[in-house]
Amino acid sequence: MTLFRWLLLIIVMVVPCAGLQAEPTQPDGEDAFELVWPPKPMPARIRYLNAIASFDDIKYEKGFWEKFWETIRGEQQNSQLKPTAVAVDDKGRMSVADPTGRLVHVYDQKTGGYWVIEEADVPLVLPVGLAVDEKGNIYVSDGGLRRICVFTPKGEYLRSIGSAEQIERPTSIAIDRARRLLYVADTPAHTIRVFNLDSGDLIRNIGKRGREKGELNFPAYLFIGPNGNVHVNDALNGRIQVFDPEGRFVNTFGRFGDASGTFSTPKGIAVDSDGNIYVADAGFDNIQIFNSQGRLLLDFGRSGQAPGEFWTPSGLYLDSKDRLYVADAYNRRIQIFQYIKTAVKQ
Repeated sequence: MTLFRWLLLIIVMVVPCAGLQAEPTQPDGEDAFELVWPPKPMPARIRYLNAIASFDDIKYEKGFWEKFWETIRGEQQNSQLKPTAVAVDDKGRMSVADPTGRLVHVYDQKTGGYWVIEEADVPLVLPVGLAVDEKGNIYVSDGGLRRICVFTPKGEYLRSIGSAEQIERPTSIAIDRARRLLYVADTPAHTIRVFNLDSGDLIRNIGKRGREKGELNFPAYLFIGPNGNVHVNDALNGRIQVFDPEGRFVNTFGRFGDASGTFSTPKGIAVDSDGNIYVADAGFDNIQIFNSQGRLLLDFGRSGQAPGEFWTPSGLYLDSKDRLYVADAYNRRIQIFQYIKTAVKQ
């Protein structure tokens, strides 16, 4: 890869810049410490829930043997260094990709359990993307190994999908459970690879480099909507593109700019149960919410370290209960919000 292409890839996945800010409302009375957006008198659409930066935030307690081995080997890394992606399974286990630490953190929010994934058949090199299937198996996109490594919920290595011959450098991934498809953003190749989830066979490629509809320029993040459409952050074209499950172009919206509804440094993307599209912007340090046609509904967040503030928000994930998980990269934490379903009218 040429030096120029490396610099472009770094810009897509890492570099933040200055941008917009939005103010939350702190309700009065017994809910005085609750953060919601937008401000009164409008009905709340987004509620801040909590943040997880280490196992201390899920009341994890080490067992005797874990303490014993740490005495011998040294304490295991448990804090996030720079989270880039997050995924949550149906039992509430949250996986966090931490490429700086070369590992994946797994937090069991129900039991308080915590463990890490550090190697497949070889040690992980650059784990940057995550997805989970209906069994809770964890799929890890490793840009250094140039493949997708698959693990059990407890972190036992199962298999790999893709190879260096098929993928130039995988970044974000997403699973269509109903159609048994695995989507892989091959960022420097300007395409989306589609694999059969069960066999691991490469089925098709979506897109090629360009600026026309259906063409891509360093696609960086993916998410599957409720109807099976794949939503793509077409990062260096400054837009979101939508394709159907067969890979056909459906819609596009967005452009670079410095106002609400435009993009500075778009990152993670997610879709809620109503089809609303969430886009993290590392330049604005906020999250923008659009309807399915690309009309801006709300933006929230601003630069900072307090709850509801961001420092280079990256990957996003929306679970089946419409809880939004934000990989707040340089704040070294995952922030969790609730989409208040009845409040948003498209």
